[in-house]
Amino acid sequence: MTIDAYLAELERSLPRISRRRVLAEAQEHLRDSAATHRAAGLASPDAEAAAAADFGPVEIVAARLAAERAVRDTRISTSVALGAVAFFVFPLYVVPENSLPPAPWVEKPRDIFVLQLVSVVIWLVAGALAAASAAVAWTRWSHLAAPILLTASVAIAGACAVVAAIGARWVALTPATPNWPLAAGLALGCLVACVAAAGWALAHRRLLLHA
Repeated sequence: MTIDAYLAELERSLPRISRRRVLAEAQEHLRDSAATHRAAGLASPDAEAAAAADFGPVEIVAARLAAERAVRDTRISTSVALGAVAFFVFPLYVVPENSLPPAPWVEKPRDIFVLQLVSVVIWLVAGALAAASAAVAWTRWSHLAAPILLTASVAIAGACAVVAAIGARWVALTPATPNWPLAAGLALGCLVACVAAAGWALAHRRLLLHA
């Protein structure tokens, strides 16, 4: 079997996710192996056939390569989510702290205090979940990273909702409008990044079960 024929059969056996990158890696390995066989004295067709035989049956190779790629992609997705959750400190605290108008009250209203406390707690929970998913992604239970990331995304969505409620309440009680559009945009970006990372990990979960 030639290398091109082997790669064509391998392509049909691979899932669409990461197919191009997996094939590129397989092609590089096969070309290097064929070059080694040619250096040992084999003719080009025989060298390619030997390289394909060394690489292994297409079904087994496809499962192994897809699982390896899924592990790497899951680790990347958990890192993205962890970074997004950490960045949430900007819409949660940094932007409001530097753009809120002076408060007209001597003592902070209880509802705003409670909402701020709830938002921080939810954010910390999301951070713990994202960190857990990143840690799990480096173990043999990497398939568990996806549901943990999904839960972290739900937590960040909840934090966004609470922050929006705080913003609405604060604007209602103050004569000036703070820079909430910037905070909202940053919060939405963090949420989108978390959801995308969770979706990416979920798409690879089936492959991870065979990693």
